Amino acid sequence: LSMRWLLLLVTSVGLARTAVADDVTRVDIELGSTVEKNVVYARGWMCDDPSLITAQVITRDDHNVWIAKGEKLGHTTCRVGVDKLAASYVFDVHVVPKRTRRS
Repeated sequence: LSMRWLLLLVTSVGLARTAVADDVTRVDIELGSTVEKNVVYARGWMCDDPSLITAQVITRDDHNVWIAKGEKLGHTTCRVGVDKLAASYVFDVHVVPKRTRRS
């Protein structure tokens, strides 16, 4: 493998990783409820305000799932996948009031 091909490969991987991380997905979580997001192979997570949710990344079958539960009303941005060399996902998380059922 020549140096030119190696450089092209590294650049391509870096651009692909950036494309995934730049796509921000809005996630609404009702207070006390849980949501799950498929994050493929991403590991680890962090949020601007981690007090709003409790979360974990678990492995299910052949992929990872980010599970988040709304703990306090508010808005935060969370990144799942903290490894610089792997894909990451950015979520715009809104913990919203629980909907009341009308009879």
